[in-house]
Amino acid sequence: MNTRKSAPGEEEVILAFAGEPKHDRETLERYLREHSEHAEAIVDCSIELMASVTRHDEAPPGRDASVDMAWQRFQAAIGDSGDAAVANPFAQLNPTAFKTLAKNLDVSNLLLIRLRDRAIEAATIPRRFVLKLATELGATSEAVVAYLRSPPAMVSGHSFRSSVKPAVTPQMSFEKAVETSQLTQAQQDALRSLQD
Repeated sequence: MNTRKSAPGEEEVILAFAGEPKHDRETLERYLREHSEHAEAIVDCSIELMASVTRHDEAPPGRDASVDMAWQRFQAAIGDSGDAAVANPFAQLNPTAFKTLAKNLDVSNLLLIRLRDRAIEAATIPRRFVLKLATELGATSEAVVAYLRSPPAMVSGHSFRSSVKPAVTPQMSFEKAVETSQLTQAQQDALRSLQD
């Protein structure tokens, strides 16, 4: 009798990932480790799930991105980086815009997810990369820096049931993120060349 199981297919893995009680960085990275052959589909699913959570947290009707941008500029101008909540420059991106941003920056979706989730130590991110990111986001570099320097947090709107208390995972260096974010060697070299 053969009790050996075959490897799950992409659809099974995606369904299992979607059924996880939480979709934080830890869960994403566990799935990427265990099912690396389906990494692209897992990352795409993660983006879709995060975007659906963000849609529930959307601003009220009548409020648009220009208001958010104006607010970010105002806060940067008055030097308000204190305790006030820092606007998430990624919040307005739908899954397609998120993937386009990754393509324009020539980075993997996983690296961009890590930036969005503030899973990377802000002090280790090259200034030139932050400027490029801010330009692509249509935000000021000060607003992007303020966001990236904020403590890592779980994306709001996660209200899944879990048997363990949700926790924020520790940040990693930009170098470590570059090494482990499914980037090609050319992409890694290009990002390393941006080091200050």
